[in-house]
This record gives sequence, C-alpha cells and structure tokens, in this order.
Amino acid sequence: MAPTTFRNMATILILCSVLTSALCCDWLTHYNDLRNSSLVLVRSMVSTDMGPKGPFRADDRIISCGLDENSQLRFIRCSLAHIYNLYRHGNTSAACWDAGKTTNFLESINRQILELDECVSAAGTAPQLVTCVLTRVLLLQGGTDGWEMLRRETEQDLIRLDQLGNRIKARRGQH
Repeated sequence: MAPTTFRNMATILILCSVLTSALCCDWLTHYNDLRNSSLVLVRSMVSTDMGPKGPFRADDRIISCGLDENSQLRFIRCSLAHIYNLYRHGNTSAACWDAGKTTNFLESINRQILELDECVSAAGTAPQLVTCVLTRVLLLQGGTDGWEMLRRETEQDLIRLDQLGNRIKARRGQH
C-alpha cells in the first residue's frame, strides 16, 4: 500500500472516530418513535378507571432548571432506569395488565436506557424523586388501584422527560 493511501485512510478513520463520539447521542435524533411507543404502551396498559389523577406530582422545576445538557440527559436516563426497575421488580400481576404490553413497555424503556448510556458520562447521579414518589404511591395504595395510579404517574413522567428531550434537541438546532 502506498504511503499516501495509508495517510488518507488514517485521516478518514480519525475523522470518523471523532465524529462518532461527537454525534453519539442518537437517542435525541433517532428515538422519537421509541419515546412515543413508550407513551402509547403505558397508556394502553390501563386496567381500571381511577377517576381523578393521584395527588403526587414530580415538580416540573426539576426538569427545567439550569443544568447542563449532560446533567439533563443523565436525569432522563436515571429516571427511565428508576421507572424500569420499579416495574421490573414489582408484582405487576396485581395490576391485571396485559403481560405482552407490559413486556413491550419495559423493553422500550430499556432500549432508551441503553442508548442514553452512550450519551452521558458516568459521573454524578440524578435526583431520585421519581422513584421515591412512585414507590410511596405503590406502597400506600397497593393492588390494582396502586398499580393504576403508578401507571398514570409514569405516563406523566414520560411526558415530562420527552419534553426535556425535545428542549435539548431544540437547543442543538435539531428538529
């Protein structure tokens, strides 16, 4: 192989590796469908009519405060991980949900977590408000009603996390 060909290939390889790390967060650009499917799935898991929504609300100021982009993405990732673990380790049979929809929901959340792992640095942790509030709801209510309230709160949290992701995309100039 000629030296100039080798240099050209090395230059292209270096350029590709730099661009790959700079553009590594595909979650923002390519996972709109996955984020939407998580919302559709959690909405379709409804088992009973609970009437008005529960009293617990995660504070919207948490997701709109002036954190840097990496911290916001880490918050989204940790929130999704808390939701995933809560449903995965809980006794969802009491909820009377379709097992297939529940599994698909968990897979959708897990795929987002794995994608976000590529986007954020490992340092630091996000606030655990989501898990604390949702666990308290589940422990206080229990049974089908508790799981339904948890599902509704999860839906609201997924909407907020999606809004935060959209704000990050808008700041980047991505649509």
